[in-house]
Amino acid sequence: MNHLVYWIWLALHCGAGSELGSYLLKHFSTPKAVYEASEEELFALDGITKEIVNALKDRDLTYAEKIAEYCERVNVGILTLDSPNYPVRLRSIYAKPILLYYRGKLPNVDDNVLIACVGTRKCSPAGAQNAYKLGMELVHGGAIVVSGMASGIDSAAQKGAVSAGGHTIAVLGCGIDRVYPPENKELMEKIAATGTILTEYAPGTDPFGRNFPIRNRIISGLCQGTVVVEADHASGSMITAKYALKQGRDIFAFPGKVNDPNYTGTNLLIQNGASLVTCARDILLDYEPLYPDKIMTDNISMEGYRRKLRREEQVRVLRSTDFPGMTGIRENLREVPKRESAKNSSVGTPPVPVKKVHEEKKKDQKETAVSKEIEIPKAQPLERDLSGLGEYERAVISVMRDSMSVEEIAAELTKKIGDSFDTGGLLGALTMLELEAYIESLPGGIYRLVG
Repeated sequence: MNHLVYWIWLALHCGAGSELGSYLLKHFSTPKAVYEASEEELFALDGITKEIVNALKDRDLTYAEKIAEYCERVNVGILTLDSPNYPVRLRSIYAKPILLYYRGKLPNVDDNVLIACVGTRKCSPAGAQNAYKLGMELVHGGAIVVSGMASGIDSAAQKGAVSAGGHTIAVLGCGIDRVYPPENKELMEKIAATGTILTEYAPGTDPFGRNFPIRNRIISGLCQGTVVVEADHASGSMITAKYALKQGRDIFAFPGKVNDPNYTGTNLLIQNGASLVTCARDILLDYEPLYPDKIMTDNISMEGYRRKLRREEQVRVLRSTDFPGMTGIRENLREVPKRESAKNSSVGTPPVPVKKVHEEKKKDQKETAVSKEIEIPKAQPLERDLSGLGEYERAVISVMRDSMSVEEIAAELTKKIGDSFDTGGLLGALTMLELEAYIESLPGGIYRLVG
């Protein structure tokens, strides 16, 4: 019989997040030996209760065999504690998973720098943008991005990694045949094609709420460091940070305004010793001396990864990536006029307000305040060729004036296209426009037009 069946049987009976499987293997060496152990042998172990023995007395392998057959049929890999490529880093944590299911390419974890990027599901547009750019920058710097593919920060970071052509690992809180959240189906397929989907939950396991805190120990356990991008004090990502602390991993956090509830968690982490970071370079500089053949922080700069990847390929990837809120928007964008040349592709700037100039006559004359309205000529509109941009990117350009935050751009764009949407949909457009030098990013999540 396939030895994997016994591994599956043992994992099913011990449950996720339990140290029981490792404890039994320490005494019986193999899952088959546990399967064949008598009640007397089991009771001889310290801490083994009657409930545990009764559970292990179930010797029916039918379900385990069906899972093994399913995995072989749909090309799902199974990684066990005795697999040669089981990560040493993960093997060292408490309650390590004795079995993992995976899709995609399994990297050599121990020879690479893995960084967990986590945060709140209900993130701000600026937080999502930070996460997206962080995911891009980390893979350009040579790291592998790990997250839970949850809504909000997790998804944004992994979309950034995917759009940059890098490797990302999604650790699920459900079976590998389930998609959660459902809107991430396409993202999951993209990760499976270029990265790794990983879970300790057997196929068929639904995404129950209790599963996610349990899986978080795997996210932090795979990585040298965990960065919390945006999180309140009650966020599930704070559980990941606590696991990272217990596992002796590095902890990083993005700072936020003291009165912003979405940053109460990250600010608390910084207060308690987490490294304050604002970009991937702040994180990877610590690992570059240890992994000189893997980590190259020079590639994180805009010019660095322009040289590394052809710009045309970056643009193609960004445009082909679906972001939250894009559904139903493109139809409304037809109202945005297409420019055919640089001359008529101008982006209008608002009229300069009329200024009132007060002139004072000389002291030897009678002092009389004379107000004159002097009309200032309107500034010439910026001329730029937008013919290479998609409708969505042109719409973004058309609403931008001077320096604007992501929230301000989102509000203006919503007015223009007449439809409310998740402002996470701006992430790809803003990044692509920055790569194409139409806009530039400033500190504090601000963008402004170039030229």
